[in-house]
Amino acid sequence: MKRQQIFRETIVQMACLLFIILFAYAGLTKFLEGHRFYDNIRNSPILGGETMASLASWMVPLAELAVALLLVRSRTRLLGLYGAMGLMLLFTGYTVAIVFFAPYRPCSCGGIISLLSWEQHLVLNMGLLLLALLVILLSRKHKNIPINNIHQGP
Repeated sequence: MKRQQIFRETIVQMACLLFIILFAYAGLTKFLEGHRFYDNIRNSPILGGETMASLASWMVPLAELAVALLLVRSRTRLLGLYGAMGLMLLFTGYTVAIVFFAPYRPCSCGGIISLLSWEQHLVLNMGLLLLALLVILLSRKHKNIPINNIHQGP
């Protein structure tokens, strides 16, 4: 296999690992601290309301865990990458709305993300969104590589 293909596959695998950790951690945390996530959505200046909070408090963590699971298997990885890009697009849009349009900025993130300002969170989300797009493009380029040629030497 060519060095370029090995490099591309390494980038894809490392990015998938990052997204698996990110979405599995986020989804599990939201389920374990469900009341906190529900309250944050309910009190959000953008998404606020009990109906949205009820829907989002189940759908967001389920989607995050589903994407993490899709990224684990090579057969479903590309679908998982599209899911990761979709989630990051939604999260980035929400963060843009909070930063530029919200009358106040709620504290709604847990873990290490809670240490970031909303502006830093926006930069992180945009970076992850671009990473997902890059990895999709790289995955589609090497998708045509036959499986039996991947582990052969030069």
